Amino acid sequence: MARGAVAALEFQGPAAVLAVLLLEIAVGSLAVLVLSPVWDVVKRGYFLLVGWTVGVCAVLAALAAPDRSAAMMAFAGHAVLLVVLLHMRKSAVASAVGGAFPTTRVFGAFGVVVGALALVEIAQERASGRVGGALAVLAGAAFLGATWNGMVLGHWYLVDRKLTVDPMRWHAWAFTAGIALALVSAALAKGGEVTGAETSLNPLLLVSDLTLYLAFGLVAVNALLSFFVHKLVNEGSIRAATGMLYLAVIMALSAEFAAKARFFTV
Repeated sequence: MARGAVAALEFQGPAAVLAVLLLEIAVGSLAVLVLSPVWDVVKRGYFLLVGWTVGVCAVLAALAAPDRSAAMMAFAGHAVLLVVLLHMRKSAVASAVGGAFPTTRVFGAFGVVVGALALVEIAQERASGRVGGALAVLAGAAFLGATWNGMVLGHWYLVDRKLTVDPMRWHAWAFTAGIALALVSAALAKGGEVTGAETSLNPLLLVSDLTLYLAFGLVAVNALLSFFVHKLVNEGSIRAATGMLYLAVIMALSAEFAAKARFFTV
């Protein structure tokens, strides 16, 4: 069937939830990488770590999806090309300006646009409406991307001991901004009435609004972790801050699962 000029996607159930979470991680991580002040600062290995995250999650999202749009497939292909470019040793992949290959960052930014279109196309068919659906998935992507990249960067400090605290401080604020957006994702999670389809994920999800309570509660836990991350980063305790972000990644994925379980099973 078609809704307007856009063909309707059969995007529902556990496979849809998994695919959306993977796609959100891929798009969000790439967006944060493009925007973050790590270019010309952090060594090439960090870009490879994030690049592989984007590539693997994008491909797995396409494989897990119960229905694939052209935008989703295009983003998966773009993500694979990005990984290839990052492995080209002659490329100045960590350069915002100049270098032998200054367009790597621009190429990544283009991928963010393609990935965002894939998320929006999926969300258009959900019960909360096109605008609400788009906001829910884009906010979730920003939340997961900021959390994941902050955790990865924290580990990179173990490799690059000369790295200043400024990149980590930026990522701490990105994590905080992501938490604010996670509230939007949780608020928009209720896309309709609870149906029996939710039992394919967990019978407890049949409890009225349980998914909403889980989503908001887990976001609140992340807000508490954000306080400690800022405090530890300001004290220069990057290892401890990274430990907090470890927990934050688990809580963030759980919060988004709770939100999208309701969003894609009704």
